[in-house]
Amino acid sequence: MPKNEFKDFATFSTLITPKIITVVYWVFTALLIIGAIFSWLHDSEGASLGFAVSLVGMRVMFELIMVSFKNNEYLRRICEATEAKKGE
Repeated sequence: MPKNEFKDFATFSTLITPKIITVVYWVFTALLIIGAIFSWLHDSEGASLGFAVSLVGMRVMFELIMVSFKNNEYLRRICEATEAKKGE
């Protein structure tokens, strides 16, 4: 890890949680697909509807989490731009 990247990591300028959340999202999506396939194989009633609702609900929950991290990133950019204008 280069020195500058470590400094960003150590001072929380770079957040790792959004990267972890992305991986967790894809793992949960894969598990949901596998569960839906098993439900279809066992002729479970409402498996398609349950799969669709679960997939959309899971996506919404993960997006709500990611919005908080994106807000933090955008606020940091606004702050940096404001500070740069003050320095001119």
